[in-house]
Amino acid sequence: MPSITHFEIYKPAEPCSYTGEKLREVMEKIISETLSPDGKDLSLKGYCVGQNGMTVICRDERVAKVRRLNLGGNRIGNAGAKLLAEAELFSKVNWLELGGNDIGPEGIRSLINSSVLKKVKSLNLYRNYLKDEGAIIFANENQLEKIEDLDLAQNEIGDEGILALSQSKKFPELVSIALDNNFSSTEGKEEAKIGPNFKKLQSLNL
Repeated sequence: MPSITHFEIYKPAEPCSYTGEKLREVMEKIISETLSPDGKDLSLKGYCVGQNGMTVICRDERVAKVRRLNLGGNRIGNAGAKLLAEAELFSKVNWLELGGNDIGPEGIRSLINSSVLKKVKSLNLYRNYLKDEGAIIFANENQLEKIEDLDLAQNEIGDEGILALSQSKKFPELVSIALDNNFSSTEGKEEAKIGPNFKKLQSLNL
């Protein structure tokens, strides 16, 4: 049997550090491989596209029909979140996965004030870095009023942030929120449960 030890095991592309022509080539290939045949589903979970990759994705006309966008685990950061928030090509997106992307208060402000993402109904932001500051910004400034399902688990949010969200009037369509594995106290959780934005929900995970 011939030896296969000289073959390099295939690894998923990780273009976080790529720039220029190399970045463009890799990102175009990734989009070709991950965009559904009907153009409505783009799943880039775990590709580590980074901020650099987002500059390419947000200008690629092939994504103009995307409804479901999975960018989980891509380390896009606040700068990448801003690029997404301003990308007119993603104006049809109604399901958005942004877990594990190093997004903080600045990034969440860009996203929730986006005129592009107005159709988003499901937003997953688990395992980012919103903290109390980002949660309060979300509670006070959210313009994505069609959100029904929201995941903010593992965001280092304490009592102040969770209570602000529970009192917010900026989520008229919200039916489900996940806030587990944050930094809130037992007392804070109990108080949040009776807030007007939370007590109406079908699903509340603190």
